[in-house]
Amino acid sequence: MSDLPPLPALPPAFEAGSLASLDDAALEELLTALAAGERATVAAMAPHQSQLKELRARTGQIATERRRRERAAHIAARASVREQARSGEMPSVVDALATTALPDDRALADVEAFLKSGGEVRFGYATRPGPLPFTDGRRVSNATNWGDARRLFGEGWEPGSPGVPGVRVHLVGTRVERVVDASEVVVRTND
Repeated sequence: MSDLPPLPALPPAFEAGSLASLDDAALEELLTALAAGERATVAAMAPHQSQLKELRARTGQIATERRRRERAAHIAARASVREQARSGEMPSVVDALATTALPDDRALADVEAFLKSGGEVRFGYATRPGPLPFTDGRRVSNATNWGDARRLFGEGWEPGSPGVPGVRVHLVGTRVERVVDASEVVVRTND
């Protein structure tokens, strides 16, 4: 970058107290010299500003490409989940509870779950992930691990609470939560 012009020299410095002793013409002469120095500095900086603008534009292009790749990977991951849910490779919560799909000591907060549409979710509230309520129609019991959930399901309890059937999930990385039908949530059974 040695082909860029150097910055111009500053006009001579002055003491603030000496300004009171100068007449109007001398003050005007100082202002003219400072304005000329400012114009020369702006002109000398123009190539530097242009280079900074180009560097920022190139950085923006790379950032855009990274975001494009992240979006493509995210879309591919969601498509993979939809395909695995469709093929049965990832069983629904109901199907998984009826089998020994996961170890009994696995905490529900650690179970990888997805909506059939591909979005990654976790059980429970966003601020309190993990517990999964089950109901017998009158009472509610919370399961905190897969074994508790399988036991309650085996005893005829259903995911949800009285009057609100389904599984409470929240989207990973957000505070968005909702109750969905247990057949609409699939779990990853392989580690």
